[in-house]
Amino acid sequence: MIDTVRARLVKKEPLSSDICSFTFEALGSGFTGLEAGSHVDVILGPELIRNYSVWEWADGGDYLSVAVKREDTGRGGSLAMHELEVGVEVKVGGPRNNFPIVSKSQPIVLVGGGIGITPIYAMACALQQTGRDFEVYYLVRSHDMAAFDSMFQQLELGDRYHLHCDDTDGFMDFSNLIDMHPRETHYYVCGPEALLEIIRKTSADHDRGTVFFERFSPIAEERSNPNSSFEVVINSSKESIPVMEDQSILSALRDRGYTVDFSCSNGLCGSCITDVLEGEIDHRDSILDDEERECGDCMCICVSRAKSSRLVLDL
Repeated sequence: MIDTVRARLVKKEPLSSDICSFTFEALGSGFTGLEAGSHVDVILGPELIRNYSVWEWADGGDYLSVAVKREDTGRGGSLAMHELEVGVEVKVGGPRNNFPIVSKSQPIVLVGGGIGITPIYAMACALQQTGRDFEVYYLVRSHDMAAFDSMFQQLELGDRYHLHCDDTDGFMDFSNLIDMHPRETHYYVCGPEALLEIIRKTSADHDRGTVFFERFSPIAEERSNPNSSFEVVINSSKESIPVMEDQSILSALRDRGYTVDFSCSNGLCGSCITDVLEGEIDHRDSILDDEERECGDCMCICVSRAKSSRLVLDL
């Protein structure tokens, strides 16, 4: 089970018309392991767990802040967050970091679209503290939606900070953005899938390991083969559990009483990554890289399935 910390909401601050910052104070043991790119699970109910990027935290782990955009037609997590009142207690799980700064001496360009700016802001703060060479591009539809603009202004980045508003600046020329930076530049990009797809195509001729993405929605993939049933075997108990065509491994395990970490249920957060000891995996997540998939020793059980008739899980 992922570690959780009891926390109290001590500050709720609107940053724009639909984005609000939530600051949680740790009760008892503090938050540990936080770094730029981290996200945490906010446990809003037994079946309502959502993960959010951390944009600010105390060095001693006394508090952390996340920013959440209200999505009126979403799955309910953002609405539940926006309904929280100061003083309420929740459990916070994590952190995990699927979007760390891994670049060594290369120049860095940070690109954040909309609410995707949250991990980008944390990265900018971390890079500035270490004296690294970097630039920030903050992309929004209009200036009133630039919830983090004032915070970036306070960093005093000068011409290293670029706010791009579609309504006044037009559509961003991503080819020009890529061309104006050295070939060895590393790009960290977070935002809606349309933004990620444009940058993926624009940077297609770059070497692997130079463009890093953080997704908020799963990659849409066309699948020609329908789901088929298979079985999973729990290595510790040797129990065999059937997984039906219309069922995920996660739901099959939970139906049998197994307690398994999960959050997004879309193959995005990594909460449910489970080691696989035997069997061939049909990876359908949006988080594991090609090397991890090739190894075939772990999977996101919320979305991925089996190509073989049987998987043995290290549970």
